[in-house]
Amino acid sequence: MLSLSIALCTRNRVDDLTRCINSIAIGGAPEACETELWIIDDGELPKHVLERYERQLGRAGIIYRYHRKEQPGLWLSRVKTAELAQGDIILFLDDDVELPSNYLNELMRTYEAYPQAAGVGGIAQGMSNSFMGTIRCLLSFQQSLSKGRLSLSGQSGSMYNWHKAKKTFRTQFFHGCNMSFRREAIRSLEPVPWLQSYSVGEDLLLSRIAMKSGPLYINPALTLLHHESPSSRDNMEQVTYMRVMNHIHLLRDEGAGPIGYAALYWTTLYQILREKPKKNHTAIQGYRRALKAIFSSPKELVGGGQLPEQNSKKTVG
Repeated sequence: MLSLSIALCTRNRVDDLTRCINSIAIGGAPEACETELWIIDDGELPKHVLERYERQLGRAGIIYRYHRKEQPGLWLSRVKTAELAQGDIILFLDDDVELPSNYLNELMRTYEAYPQAAGVGGIAQGMSNSFMGTIRCLLSFQQSLSKGRLSLSGQSGSMYNWHKAKKTFRTQFFHGCNMSFRREAIRSLEPVPWLQSYSVGEDLLLSRIAMKSGPLYINPALTLLHHESPSSRDNMEQVTYMRVMNHIHLLRDEGAGPIGYAALYWTTLYQILREKPKKNHTAIQGYRRALKAIFSSPKELVGGGQLPEQNSKKTVG
């Protein structure tokens, strides 16, 4: 039987994290599966809260682990998890999700059914698009005609059609709130200079790395509730700017041709037009800043310069 490591990468969201751990503990560890849960902390979780988590998870048959990082950033949390986790399967969950009681058992059954899989992902409840919304996303290159493929501009909007799936299907990408990988598929993760802080697009890069080891699958039975808490995220201008900038890096990483960059330019223009009626000036400013960089040379891109983690304060477990 495969073993499982659950990773919750978090920063100062005690209420969200507590709700998430409650849902995990209710379901308990999968049958005959050695299970550990890592809290990868970029904040300051109180000691009494951590002690409560340890007791709660212990009663559920899950081994509690804790690591406090010195250098913040979601991608660095993924890197640290790949370094620390002992399970054959690593499940990344956002700290603001709630799992149904059968989620972990269904996940491990999926790996048994697809032994060649490098990764298995799930669906966030409520993610859907209207017919006209789908048409707009297709015309603005935010999604592709295939639910498992990225768009011409490298966008993952096709996930808004995942709720229509009746059976497990292959995919190029996962939703970051709800994705798992074989440890061997991501064991060589390293810091990436352009993935900073909230790390927009890190789930796409992680999926791309894992896919070198085998196919990725989405199982619609792995549906959870994602509350999408806004706290601890970057300001809106920075998020929209990095959303475009990081897609530039992703396009360059895969050696995309001019069509990909032209599609991203059009996608970004569409985003600006969409935000104008809402008078969301901070978001628009971020998109406008990024537009100038789409056809810049690699040397002109400002990636951020995030460095490898040098020291860690505390590891428990």
